[in-house]
Amino acid sequence: MSNELKVKVEGGYFRATVSEDPDYPGIDVEFVPNGYNGDLSVPRVLFEQPKDMKDIQCRALIWGDKDNEDFTSEVEWKKEDKKDK
Repeated sequence: MSNELKVKVEGGYFRATVSEDPDYPGIDVEFVPNGYNGDLSVPRVLFEQPKDMKDIQCRALIWGDKDNEDFTSEVEWKKEDKKDK
């Protein structure tokens, strides 16, 4: 069974893979342009559920700069307080 999904789109394909870090389970999605053979493509989004961040339900890390290995944006979804409902 493959842990990779490819979806062909104009100009390349989207590649989705399982996050390898057991403390941050999730899915890694990147756009791979036709003819690209580098190690890391941009744009890239990692959607994960960090186990060590108790108040965070999940988050998305976004890489938008091909010259920087660090993510450029972060979006967090906080857990809802069930007492407020």
